[in-house]
Order: sequence, then structure tokens, then C-alpha cells
Amino acid sequence: MSNPEITVIVPAYNVAGLVLPCLASIVAQSTGSWQAIVVDDGSTDATADEIRTLVDPRISLVQQTNAGVSAARNHGLALAKGRFVMFLDGDDVLNPTAFARLAAMLDARETAVAAFGTFLKILPGGALYPGQKPLALHRYPDGDVLEPMLRENFLANGGHVLIRTEVARRLGGFDTRLRLSEDWEFWCRLAAQGEFAFIGTEPEVFSLRVRPGSSSGGLSVDWANHQPCLDTIGGNATIRARFSGKAWRKLERTMRASQMWECGRVNFTMRRFRDARRLMLGSLRLDPLPKRAATFLAAIAQRHTNHVIVSRLRFRDEDVAADIQA
Repeated sequence: MSNPEITVIVPAYNVAGLVLPCLASIVAQSTGSWQAIVVDDGSTDATADEIRTLVDPRISLVQQTNAGVSAARNHGLALAKGRFVMFLDGDDVLNPTAFARLAAMLDARETAVAAFGTFLKILPGGALYPGQKPLALHRYPDGDVLEPMLRENFLANGGHVLIRTEVARRLGGFDTRLRLSEDWEFWCRLAAQGEFAFIGTEPEVFSLRVRPGSSSGGLSVDWANHQPCLDTIGGNATIRARFSGKAWRKLERTMRASQMWECGRVNFTMRRFRDARRLMLGSLRLDPLPKRAATFLAAIAQRHTNHVIVSRLRFRDEDVAADIQA
């Protein structure tokens, strides 16, 4: 297709058995004006072979030596022909109305650089993730979201965000130096360029496949892996210029607390309780939010009762068991 409205970039690394449902969800979109660029990032399984079984001129496969998800996304961005671009992980699944709803919002909101919606979580086998909050109860910011984004990454990943391609290119895509939270750093730079438009809670834009053995989870457990992203955002002059010196110092404290909390949460889900407690308490000392305090108390109760109270604190081994049962 010479001039598609949307380019969806699918970074794929060892997602055999999952990439075809992902691509099928793209083919099933209610609008046909799209191209899909699948960037195989040096997979060692049958990912590329499975993609080659598809016969659809709108889907192309590009292969590269393993260089990481940011490099794969940027490779696809360089080839994108659409006015709008989405970065959809190779194991996630779109709602059939995703493209149409997101593109309509960007057409209606000229000041918006990105449009986004809600998401559901699914287990590796495709069943709904247990204990999720109903979509109607989700709350997201709309408009100038830079400060909320700095405070906490409220996006799951690129699968529920549609971006103006020219803006993504102007920003240079994702920072390949970052091994963790590279998407959050990109969202912050993007939010400094213009508004984010929220399209509403229902239906979901995509389903995020929660895989207990994912590489991001393995990196998230080590606090040292979070610091490079914090340093990169903190050193961004364009972002810092939006705030007074006092406000920025407060935001830096809040950002550190947010990342420390997330690191602690991941440790807890992996039953690394000593590290989880240290990091969660460190986060509360920096930014004692009531919701985090309540979640910390829930974590203490969950550890001793082995009964899940908060969905985001589910133990990863329980996710494996739930997937087998489903």
C-alpha cells in the first residue's frame, strides 16, 4: 500500500506461537488503510517462519541482528509510510476497532500528538488476567499530560497509543541506550511536544499478554537498572524548561519514588520480600501517597496469608498456575 493511514510496527523477538494472533488482530481491523512492519530482532525460534506463512501485501517482515526492542522499533519507524504510527509488541492483541477510534481522535484533535485508550491484561494462553478492575473505572489524564506522565507512566506499552509519525521521527524514536523504561522516557519526550487525547474507557484498545518470564520483568527487579532512565529524563532540557526549579526538584523526587515503588512491586511478585520491603518503604519515604501505603499494607497481608488482595501484587508463579488451569 503506497499511502496507508496507519503504520503498525511490531517488534518481535522469540514470539513463535504468539505472533500470528497478534498479526491476525491487525488484519481484523475495521479500517483497511494500514501497513504492518514486523521487525524480527534476531529471533532464535520459529518467529520469522510463522510470519512468512501470511499472504497479505500489507504485512512485511524485516529481519535484523538482535539489537533490542528500541532498535527494532526505530528500524520500523524509519520505514513507516503512514500518517500515524503504533508500536505493538509481537505477543499482544488489538481490539478490531482500535485503529478507527484512535485515528478519528487524532483527526479531531489537531493539537494532539498521540491518542490512547484502555487495555486489558491476558494470561499467556489468552484467558483474561484474574482480578482486573473494570474498564469503566479506569481514569486517565487528557490534554497536557507531561506532569502526570513524569509522576508515573500510566501507559502499558505502545499497543494502545497512536502517534503522529512526523512527531515520532522528529524526536528520533526510542533511546537505544536504555535497557529499561525506554518507552516511559519516549512518552515523556512526546508529551512535551503536545497533547495526549484519551478516547474513552470502553472498549479496550488492546490486550496485553502478561508473560512471567518476560525480559522487562527480569530487568525491573534490579534497582540499578532504573537509574539510567531517570538520569536521561532528568537531563532533558526541553522537559525541564516546562517547570520552575522548585517544581522540578519535587518532580524528580516523585519520579524516583514511582520507579522505586515499581521495582519493589516487581520484587514482591517474584517473592523477593526483603528487597520488595526495602524498595517500597524507600518509595513511601520519598512520596507517601495514601494509595501506595494501602497497597504496602495489602502486600504484608498477602505475604502472610498467601491470598491475593491487589491484582498488581499477584505472584508470578500464581500467574503460571492460572494459565495452566485456563
